Amino acid sequence: MKTFASVLQKDLKSQTKEVKSAASVLSAKKVGEAVKQVVEKEERGKNLIMYGVPEEGDQLLGECVAGVLEKAGQKPRISECCRIGLRREGAVRPVKVTLSSSSTVMEVLRNARMLREAECCQWIFICPDRTVEQRKAQKGLVDQLKMRTDNPGRRYRIRGDQVVLCEDLVP
Repeated sequence: MKTFASVLQKDLKSQTKEVKSAASVLSAKKVGEAVKQVVEKEERGKNLIMYGVPEEGDQLLGECVAGVLEKAGQKPRISECCRIGLRREGAVRPVKVTLSSSSTVMEVLRNARMLREAECCQWIFICPDRTVEQRKAQKGLVDQLKMRTDNPGRRYRIRGDQVVLCEDLVP
């Protein structure tokens, strides 16, 4: 005759095996997802998105992008550039630019404000290539910034993942 303790012990061992196998599958999924995110971040780290680059049929896109980056004070090696999105009448599609390294991308982004000084590039904006989630978060920050700019005499900026008062900025 089996005792209650032996039945309970046998049942506990089988449940422990099931939990361990489920945990290994779960952790394998998490590891796979984490690897996928890291690879995507690495690939996107070498990309820039340029808004406002005119669509002119007679000029090559690569030459136009190189000219814009020169106005920003940079002469990086462009690996690839292409327009993204569908062509629509009256709309200018953004340009995805792939550079040689992520450090080059960061340098271009730091100097992107120089485009405002160049008369031909005042309406061209450069930003990093973001995922859908990052774009939603950035849009939320921009909306917060717009609400706070209603306050006259105060200037706010987006730093990292928050909106801060310019007086609070540390150079």
